[in-house]
Amino acid sequence: MTLAERCAAAAARGANWLVARIAADGSYGQDDLACHYKSPAALASAGRPRAARRLLEFIDARYATDDGDFVTAPGLKSENPVYQEFWSYPNGWIALGAHQLGRFDLADRAHRHLRAYRFGESGGHRANRTGPADAISTAHLGYLALTLGDLPAARAAGAWLASLLHAQPEPHKRFFLRANENGLCEESDSPLHALTTGAPDQPYFMIGYPIAFLTRLHQVTGDPAELAAAAGYADYAASCGENLRTTQLSHKVAWGAALLARHTGDPRRLDLAVGVTEHLLSAQSPDGCWSPGEPVPTTFDDTAEITHWLLRIAAELPD
Repeated sequence: MTLAERCAAAAARGANWLVARIAADGSYGQDDLACHYKSPAALASAGRPRAARRLLEFIDARYATDDGDFVTAPGLKSENPVYQEFWSYPNGWIALGAHQLGRFDLADRAHRHLRAYRFGESGGHRANRTGPADAISTAHLGYLALTLGDLPAARAAGAWLASLLHAQPEPHKRFFLRANENGLCEESDSPLHALTTGAPDQPYFMIGYPIAFLTRLHQVTGDPAELAAAAGYADYAASCGENLRTTQLSHKVAWGAALLARHTGDPRRLDLAVGVTEHLLSAQSPDGCWSPGEPVPTTFDDTAEITHWLLRIAAELPD
């Protein structure tokens, strides 16, 4: 089997694992947004639209608020505390899944709510209502804007990501992921706020999403600055060493590198995509899921996400 075929087969096993756990009410029998929010997009991509629709309808009925947000409970995004900070992130996935399924009403409602997370006129997007702009929120919500046809917002997000890249003082040491009106936010040692180059098991997905978004944005606009920024983020990813290729935290790097390789023909990008993808395939449990030993929301979250990205990666790999 080719690598693309192996990706598709692994994604099918992941989708089957998810579908087998859908209860009569359309949920996974778990009352946490983190278990559910990625699955509509993943299952739609995997050719399971009816299951995806049932999950999306459950999400809308159980977690939607009157102002277009999605929460597990008032003031609580998820029992996973990461989502208390990255509050806007699940909403973007739900909007993208709704768009894939033709629920343009739900996608538009979610997108209108997410406009409140734009960081002034900078083009950046916040993870939550009070924080600075950050790389993954800007790439994620910029990609959503691009998907929904809001090109001015998408281009502004791309420009912010390029400026973040160019502002890095010593990328061979650290890559700062957040910025406000005063420039880079350099005060936090959290790996969610700054990657330490060469350190093990960093959240590399923070730089993977910008690679993918900037490549897709360039395909629409033809702006060479956007492609150069995508390449710059990919160069930083490559500088992180072998550990980046041997952790599940690099799934979005594989997607971004595969897109960039397809668009530019650069073998370095393909080598990066293949290396990470091989690890993702090796990490799948025999029953089809990923992260089986983690808390239940994490297992559902990782299984849906990696299922989704393996299909997107497979679409970009050479024939």
